[in-house]
Amino acid sequence: MHGFTRSLVNRARKLARKLLLRGPVSRWWSLRQCRRVEASYLRHLGAENRAPLPPASGPGPRRASAPRPPLRSVLFLGDCLWEPEELFPELRKICPLRHHDLHPALTRDPEADPKEAVRRSLEAFAQATASAEPDVILFYARPALLSDAAFDLVRRRWRCPVLGLNLDDRAEFFPHGVLATGNDDYARWAPQFDLNLTNAFTALDWYRRRGAAARYCPPGFHLRDEYRDPPAKADYDWPFSFLGSWKPERGRLVDQLAAAGVQVSLFGRGWPRSRWVDQAARVYRRSQINLGISFALPSARLTTTKARDVECPGVGACYLTTYNWELPRLFDVGKEILCYRDFEELLEVQGYYAQRPEECLRVAQAAHRRCVAEHTWERRFRRVFADLGFQT
Repeated sequence: MHGFTRSLVNRARKLARKLLLRGPVSRWWSLRQCRRVEASYLRHLGAENRAPLPPASGPGPRRASAPRPPLRSVLFLGDCLWEPEELFPELRKICPLRHHDLHPALTRDPEADPKEAVRRSLEAFAQATASAEPDVILFYARPALLSDAAFDLVRRRWRCPVLGLNLDDRAEFFPHGVLATGNDDYARWAPQFDLNLTNAFTALDWYRRRGAAARYCPPGFHLRDEYRDPPAKADYDWPFSFLGSWKPERGRLVDQLAAAGVQVSLFGRGWPRSRWVDQAARVYRRSQINLGISFALPSARLTTTKARDVECPGVGACYLTTYNWELPRLFDVGKEILCYRDFEELLEVQGYYAQRPEECLRVAQAAHRRCVAEHTWERRFRRVFADLGFQT
């Protein structure tokens, strides 16, 4: 009866949001909620910065300190969306990979509790899997999917180290209690993992204060055969492009550019007269300048490192994106990627490079060299597995 009542309440809430939150009202509500998350983030960040750091405990894992044999297999658990095309091919360059996709269980009954759907899905997979023990489990799940029951099940079934991956810590780590998705308070689950992989360098201290082992692991990219070589000439189909679906903060920036007389070729859902493409890499490579908009929330205040921050330069493209203080850890800003801090600076940088396609080519070539040498998912995870003591 309790589950039936909860289902009715969830359906009523969704219906109310669908009827009331439309158009400008929807955008206003989204911005309001994001501002509340930002305010919560600033409060938590202030508290974190005032708190002393405990002694470093090492990179993990907790369960084994002796050297391990060569890595034989990895098991990936997650709600698979981009991973089969981008991450899995890179992991398979290291060792055999098995995966269990939680997506079917989460979409089968949209009204079901996602934590319970994940638990049931993991339980069915564990019972049906009789193959050899993996050496490592990579559990990539947003906070709304995690539960004590899920961790208990994974620990009972498999004895190997369990790694957590979070590519959105700035928005999800702290207990904001604002968004209906429940995708916050990842900190609660961090100690459950033998090693946490975070895309936010600043978050390493957050994990450490909670006694959770963590390693900096910014997004990587999949190096496809057709883009192994850098571009050879400044020959472009689009002068200035943006690839990605419409979002409020993106729409505002594109409108500002249009008002300033700068046209952007748009690729993705939700844009008027936009074009859909099957392969993002071609748009990146065939654009003289690629616009990046790297915010953690639609309020366009809190920046974060995005997957496209390496995917776009990685195929050999000139990339102009929102400045993020962690990007200089990955690139030589001004030579390998270009950045802007406000709209005025965006106009300046775009206007300068729009007249200089050969300079765009040199930036793209330098970015390609850097990404191939350092930023593939394969290289990211070879270092992670080496930290765990595995030979790869």
